[in-house]
Amino acid sequence: MPISNVIRLEYPEQWGGYKTVYHTPYHLLMLMDQGSCAYWIDGARYEAKPGEVLYMRAAAPRAAEPSASAHRKYSVHWTGDAMDEHFPPFKQLAVLFRSAPLASYLRLAYQQLYQLWTRKDPYYRASCEALLLEIAVRLHQEQAADPRSGKQARIVRQVKDYILDYYCEPLSIEELAELVGRNPSHLITSFKKHYGMAPIEFMHRTRIARAEELLLTTDATIEAIADQLGYCDASYLSRIFKKWTGTTLSAYRRQRWD
Repeated sequence: MPISNVIRLEYPEQWGGYKTVYHTPYHLLMLMDQGSCAYWIDGARYEAKPGEVLYMRAAAPRAAEPSASAHRKYSVHWTGDAMDEHFPPFKQLAVLFRSAPLASYLRLAYQQLYQLWTRKDPYYRASCEALLLEIAVRLHQEQAADPRSGKQARIVRQVKDYILDYYCEPLSIEELAELVGRNPSHLITSFKKHYGMAPIEFMHRTRIARAEELLLTTDATIEAIADQLGYCDASYLSRIFKKWTGTTLSAYRRQRWD
């Protein structure tokens, strides 16, 4: 579990985020200290709020949404898979730990971790690795204390994977709820907790991501793209696309020649 870096980042208001998808060579465990920030990781949205910890696995594709307010975060990076055996959630591409009872502890622990790393006293690497291990233990103990958390995560992940496989089909919340044996309102609440949006919103976001790719890499007409993605007509696709991206289909396609 060799740590490669511990950083503290502070961003002013109107942070622009980044649309470029990054694949980092290290694992990352980030504490949101102030403000909030949303990331897209492997097609799912994770919004970290104060006191919450976001894990991103090495090579996980990610991008960050722009933020209208200032935020500050601590981040520890490490390489290797030594943590996987003891902490199975770290095998996932991303995990958001919403551990309100640990908020004060986490802030102090990350501050200490950052100070140890920047001072570089004797044995600082061993001290940092021991503290990271302690943080991981506390996070997973808190998560395991809720008997519903593991099962709930599996259920919403099953729904997410189903949407990613069949997002071009006319999916409904009733169909998705029946798939996992839950009522629609319960599924919406659980899915929002993990991915920051309802299942049908996630379906539209996945379709729009595919539309962006088709607009930039093919000469398919807007009507053909709409039909391929399961929209009834081009005008409906146009409205959904503008809602999610803030721009029009034609303006987005012009990027090919800009």
